[in-house]
Amino acid sequence: MKKYTAEEASTLPILRQGRTTSVSANLQQLKPGEALFIERGVDWVSKSPPYKTIKRIALKNGWKIISGRSPDGKGWNAKRIE
Repeated sequence: MKKYTAEEASTLPILRQGRTTSVSANLQQLKPGEALFIERGVDWVSKSPPYKTIKRIALKNGWKIISGRSPDGKGWNAKRIE
């Protein structure tokens, strides 16, 4: 068990029931200019890429997120523009 300070706890993603995964929880915490690397097989185990999840979160929150494959092919990058 690990105890977190109030500052550390404010950055922890909390998963709830429904469509929440660790990827979607971390995407919803992105601030403008921040990016997220989603690693294939570790963070994302589905055969299809996470583009649908990224688009759904962007539309729901009114954000613009650009995403694509990482140059090394080991996952995907998603960056919040606004």
